[in-house]
Amino acid sequence: MAKNTKTTRHAVSGKLLTRPLGKGKAERFTAVEGLKKSPASRALSGRLRDDGLKGDAYRAGVVKAFKKA
Repeated sequence: MAKNTKTTRHAVSGKLLTRPLGKGKAERFTAVEGLKKSPASRALSGRLRDDGLKGDAYRAGVVKAFKKA
């Protein structure tokens, strides 16, 4: 699963910058689109967060949970 990125320009140098979208931006996007987490996804998210996973490790846990055997 690839990270969603946003492209901007640095104010001083004018170079292009890309950075992953944060949790807040992703939550606002899903609210606008009318998407809601299922109870199973909510439980998985809580379990992964409780394990202390962040970033790539968190994404890998989500992908692993939804992969077909």
